[in-house]
Amino acid sequence: MKQDEYDSQQRPIILLDLNYTLVANNSARGTTPVRMDKRLANEQYRQWLVELVRPHTVVLITARPDTWTVRTLDCIKEQTGWRPKDACFAPRGWWNPPAIKQHLLIKEVFPIHGEHARYIAIESNPRSREMYARHEIPCFWVTVEGRSLTNGVRVVKWLSETLQESRVQ
Repeated sequence: MKQDEYDSQQRPIILLDLNYTLVANNSARGTTPVRMDKRLANEQYRQWLVELVRPHTVVLITARPDTWTVRTLDCIKEQTGWRPKDACFAPRGWWNPPAIKQHLLIKEVFPIHGEHARYIAIESNPRSREMYARHEIPCFWVTVEGRSLTNGVRVVKWLSETLQESRVQ
């Protein structure tokens, strides 16, 4: 077996949330965000999170409208030097993030990577985390301080810790 095949079997696929997770400078929750073109021009991405997920297959899965796919991915690449392997953006007319992400998971992620592949979600929205839990996908989120991940039980700063934690669940 080739090393790449071994690594892909051992390493989980990361389902990475965009807003409030990869994006570090979101508008306050419950407020009206600025226009997308201005927001995109000012977005700052968490480089520590990029470095954490870089060795893994990453699927960016977001409620951001699909009309912003190319510009968003270009901004991420320009600012971080990294681009996720796959990206799933919200189809037109969808507004509920957990419903969007479940739709994307079933219609786009599972057909490519498999329904029973090993996944870990890094997700900010508690309702989206509940949706992932229904699919038996462990979830982590960025702590309030914005420098590490947690699953609500313990804080992890290295993905190896995160992987160990997900195996225990």
